[in-house]
Amino acid sequence: MIRPLPPALDRAEALRYLGGAGKEVPPAVDALLDKAAAELWRTAAPRAAVRRVSADKLAPLLAGRDIAAHLKGCDEGLLLAVTLGAGVDSALRRAMATDMAYGVVLDAAASTLVEQLANDLENEQRALLESEGRYLTGRFSPGYGDWPITVQPAFVQWLDAGRQAGICSTASCVLTPGKSITALCGAADHPVKGKLAGCATCALRETCTKRKEGKPCAQ
Repeated sequence: MIRPLPPALDRAEALRYLGGAGKEVPPAVDALLDKAAAELWRTAAPRAAVRRVSADKLAPLLAGRDIAAHLKGCDEGLLLAVTLGAGVDSALRRAMATDMAYGVVLDAAASTLVEQLANDLENEQRALLESEGRYLTGRFSPGYGDWPITVQPAFVQWLDAGRQAGICSTASCVLTPGKSITALCGAADHPVKGKLAGCATCALRETCTKRKEGKPCAQ
């Protein structure tokens, strides 16, 4: 499934990835963000995959308390995946090899852009389900809380993400292309919010910029 790019890069979010949220942006960083955005819009080829699955069939993908709590009260799961494509991976490798400062900014911009695409896809699916009188939780990705990242290969296979979006998982559970996101939402015929995982068991604890800013997801 081919996806459109958003109107513009969320620069404030990109700056958060760079650790500059709420700070004055140096002109040099601003210029690098402009360059990164232009390169992403030139090299990205966004694609996505979506699959709705009844809750009673999700058991092989579920492990841990957090994902179970997130899906409590849901009778259906919505598997999602989005990617910027292999062209962005190539651009990142070139940037890291030739200009480290630019490479870091491009990486932050790419992370921001794939999150924007995931948000757009989630909102689109939420509107679709609402038209059916159904409700959707937020996204919950493998590696969040105590849901192990080791489910990633099975998740990708269940979603048929390779055929639909060109997304694969390595044996070590790394997604390729690198700037890709997989996630699971719960759906129900009554309002559901799901449960955000806490920091204590999260696989992203050490690199999470929100936690370092004192604004964890669970707040």
